[in-house]
Amino acid sequence: MNKINIPERMHLEKIKAIKFGFVNNEILRENLAIKMQNIMFLDDLSEHFELPGSVSYPTYKTIIIYTASIVESLINYKLHELIKSGKINPREIMGKEEKFPICKQIYRLSETEEICGVKKVTELKKLNDATNFIELNRIAKRCGLFTKDLFTKAEEIRYARNRIHVFSLQEIDDKYTKADINDIFLAAGEITERIKFYK
Repeated sequence: MNKINIPERMHLEKIKAIKFGFVNNEILRENLAIKMQNIMFLDDLSEHFELPGSVSYPTYKTIIIYTASIVESLINYKLHELIKSGKINPREIMGKEEKFPICKQIYRLSETEEICGVKKVTELKKLNDATNFIELNRIAKRCGLFTKDLFTKAEEIRYARNRIHVFSLQEIDDKYTKADINDIFLAAGEITERIKFYK
């Protein structure tokens, strides 16, 4: 009879130390290890059991989502660390955004139209927990954290993750294979290594 290995708490501690020991934020390190533990469980499940398509596709999809979440979190973490250490200057990599804090109606044309006077403020974008994956990848490339190859791999992971948005798909989302997962793992591993050792 096949047996699924469910990682124990001790295993979680090893993941934290070995895979994410370079992460100084204890809460982030714990959350990354939990996601990695889930990935390992699902991967073990797919390795030891012949899952029908209706089960294997969502299993692989969940692995992709968790892996992308780890990569996205590590990029955000590393960029914060580089800014905090003064290695990169936010003014040079973040770009600007326009905000319209004041909008006063001058004249109402109809029920759905009006003429307004606005105050426009251009500010430096801030790196924060809400900075999205695509912007993180672009910032990582601009500051030199990512090479062109790593940027492409991070974008492929982001794109695979974004296929969770069912309404935007132009085809049936049921074509994941173990080979796809292995490609994602390889790309995520390269990105993680770069983040770990980049100074």
